[in-house]
Amino acid sequence: MSKDVINEFNYIISFISPRIRSLLKDLNEQLIVELQEIRMRANRPVVLVTRSGSSFLTQNSKSTLILSGNCVTATENEIVDTVNKMCGYSMHSHFEDILNGYVTLPNGARVGLCGTAVYDKTEVKSLKDISSLNIRIPRFEKGCSDALFDSVFSDGIESLIIAGSPSSGKTTLLKDIAYQLSSGRTGKYHKVCVVDERKELFPAKNSTADLGPNTDVIYGFPKQTGISIAVRTMSPDIIICDEIGNTEEAVQIFEGLNSGVRFLLSVHCDSLEELRNKKFIKMLLKSGGFNRVAILCGSYAPCKIERIVNSDAVLYEKHSDSYAFGDRGLFGNTVRKAN
Repeated sequence: MSKDVINEFNYIISFISPRIRSLLKDLNEQLIVELQEIRMRANRPVVLVTRSGSSFLTQNSKSTLILSGNCVTATENEIVDTVNKMCGYSMHSHFEDILNGYVTLPNGARVGLCGTAVYDKTEVKSLKDISSLNIRIPRFEKGCSDALFDSVFSDGIESLIIAGSPSSGKTTLLKDIAYQLSSGRTGKYHKVCVVDERKELFPAKNSTADLGPNTDVIYGFPKQTGISIAVRTMSPDIIICDEIGNTEEAVQIFEGLNSGVRFLLSVHCDSLEELRNKKFIKMLLKSGGFNRVAILCGSYAPCKIERIVNSDAVLYEKHSDSYAFGDRGLFGNTVRKAN
C-alpha cells in the first residue's frame, strides 16, 4: 500500500464537508488506491468512481452497486461548504477558474463544478447555485510511461502527442515522462519545462509528484503565453503541456518547434476519427514537427497505450501505418504491426 496515495487522498477529502469526509476517511484502503473520482450532487447520492465504474458511498463507509436508503446523500449546504473551503473561503480569488467550470486544489486535484450561469447582457459573469462537484484524484505513478520510452523514445527523444478520453491517464503519463526525461532515463538529464496552466501537473504545494532534478514549471499562464516564456527564457530541450485545445496554442507550439524545442502534448480525444476532426491537431501534424501520436485505451486501463499511429495515419487515414501494443493490442510493452 502506497503511503503517498493515502496521504494524497486524505489531503483531498480534508476540503469536503465534515460528515461526508468522516465516511470517506474510513473507506477500504484498496478502494482508495483504485479511486479516480468522488462525485457530490446536491440532494443525491455520493458516487465513487474507479476503472470498474460507479458505485455509491454507504452510511457505514462501504461502496455498493445497489441504490438504497443506506446510501449517503449530499445536502445543498454540504456542497456550498465544500466549495467554500476549496476556494479558501474566497470565491473571488478563484473567479476565472470558476467561470471555466473548475477549481484546482493546492495539490493539483481538479474539481469540476456544475451550476447556473449568471449573465451580464451576453457575457457570463459568475456561477451560482453550484449543484455538482466532480473531485478528480490525481496520481503520480513512476514507471507508467516505460512503454513509451521502450518504443517511441528508444532511438532518441521526439515530439509526441498523447490522445485520450477523460480519466485515460494523460496527465499521469506526462508527469512520469517529465520525471524520467529530467532524471536521465535516456542517458541525458534533459532540460524539461512544464507549462502548467491549471496548476495540476506539478503543483507547488501538497503534491507527491516528483519533478526530477532538471525540470522547471511555469504556473498559471495561458498555454500560448507560457510556451512563449519558456522558449524565450528557459532554453528547454522539451516543453510539456496538458490538454492542448485551440489554434492559438498550436500556433505558439509551431513557433517553438521552429526554435528547435521538442514538445510532449496531450489532447482530449475519444477516437482516431475525432482526432482527425481537430483542426489544430492537423495543423501541428502538417508542420512536420510531430511524427507520431499515442492513443490511450481509456478510463478502464489508465496510462495504457492502445496504439501508436504515424502522422500520415491521422492526416490521410493510412491505417497500415498504425501500431498496437501487446498480443491483444492493449497492455504490452512490445510494439507490433496492427492488423
